[in-house]
Amino acid sequence: MLFDLGGVLMPFDPERRVQAVCEALEIDADDARAAMSASLFARLDLGEVDEGAFATAFSAASGRTVEAAEARGLILSVFEPPAAALWDLAGALARRLPVGGFSDNPTFVGDLFPDGADLDPMFWSAELGATKASDAAFALVEARLGAPPSTILFVDDSAGNVERAQRRGWDAIRYRGFDPLTRDLADRGLL
Repeated sequence: MLFDLGGVLMPFDPERRVQAVCEALEIDADDARAAMSASLFARLDLGEVDEGAFATAFSAASGRTVEAAEARGLILSVFEPPAAALWDLAGALARRLPVGGFSDNPTFVGDLFPDGADLDPMFWSAELGATKASDAAFALVEARLGAPPSTILFVDDSAGNVERAQRRGWDAIRYRGFDPLTRDLADRGLL
């Protein structure tokens, strides 16, 4: 079983990050958004750049030196506190079956996992070199799992990601909240 992170186990709000960048760098929202371009995030998710590229962009936007560690913190500020009930559910399921993650993020997002929480295996788009927007990412996960597609259960909040998984033969659940997820898992005999 594989869980998505952003929007499932780890709620996020892009405006939360914009505000954090504005406050930390003392710049306005338009400058913050320009420094955090969609193309830069796309390259981060693919593992083509790291937080150093954001440090450079933040330095240019603010007129002061922004170190990579500060840039990393600002990137991570998008996330709200982890969804404790879902992490507990993942932990309980992991006592019965392998429970991992599949996320379009760099590996340092793992720094935000709750203490004692583990997703194993964990598939990061930055390590795969492909995001869930491509079938290649799903194929890489299948190959690394060494499991038939029909044996993989995937939980994601994106309809597109769920559809891609299902087209590959995965069982996939679109996450719409804790209670609907527990009903879907119970229907599959997992709860």
